[in-house]
Amino acid sequence: MTKTRYVYGPVRSWRSGTSLGIDPIGEVSTCSFNCAYCQLGKIQEVTTEIKDYVPVADVIQDLRELEAQGQFNYDELDVITFAGSGEPTLAANLGEMIDAIRELYKDRQKQVPISILTNATLLNDPAVRERAARADLISLKLDAPNDQILRSINQPAAGVTMETIKSGIKNLALDCHAGARNDGHCTQLQLQIMIMPKFLADDSYVEDMAALIKELGISKLQINTPTRAKPVSKTGEYWLDTRGNHYGPGQADEIKPDYIEFTELPVISREQAMELEAKLRQLLSDLPELEIINVYK
Repeated sequence: MTKTRYVYGPVRSWRSGTSLGIDPIGEVSTCSFNCAYCQLGKIQEVTTEIKDYVPVADVIQDLRELEAQGQFNYDELDVITFAGSGEPTLAANLGEMIDAIRELYKDRQKQVPISILTNATLLNDPAVRERAARADLISLKLDAPNDQILRSINQPAAGVTMETIKSGIKNLALDCHAGARNDGHCTQLQLQIMIMPKFLADDSYVEDMAALIKELGISKLQINTPTRAKPVSKTGEYWLDTRGNHYGPGQADEIKPDYIEFTELPVISREQAMELEAKLRQLLSDLPELEIINVYK
């Protein structure tokens, strides 16, 4: 039987450079969203249940073994990213994993930053915020300005609304700011916005998103669009190799298992992305230290 690895990559991220992935969820894709564009395909378990999904010891063992085998070079990494097969903050032992990774590499001359990609649905829980804030960078998904679009794009678990997401992000920002004052550790926050073309047809969409961003007060933004084809499983079986990978044209079709098909998703054009960025810069001109990273740059 093939051993499941909870460390994957490195992958080349347009956002972060060379990224080594950590999957704290494991074999069954599990998330509090079931996004229309998810690179994992249809999420198998949509839930807000927080528990231990993957043992910390297995992640550390994977890191040791894969580095020894030459699968990655720690000194060549730009970031270690918690993402994988679902929502990382569902893992009750996320903080332990972060601490264990820091301990593993504490004697290295280079200290690679640790990042979390999260959909921000669980941040009203103080314990979740405490665990997440141990990372150096937290990327917060923010695709929708209202519940109607949230349900259309992200298809959240029961009880998740734009109001709960907003309050969670605000609480996290307060906690991170307090942490920076108290112990010197400063967790950086940024927003990831996945742009679906159909919503740009609504003139109020960008203005509503800008108002929401301004309300949250987070000045680092990433504009993205679904450039990865979405895998569709004929059997319901999950293909682990979709974690983090961004295959070139035709490449995924050559290596995918028989039970997977790919569906290309509508994307915004480069011109639309540039126009969107310009409009956001105008609408958010009074946001201090505004920084926008565009998928087409």
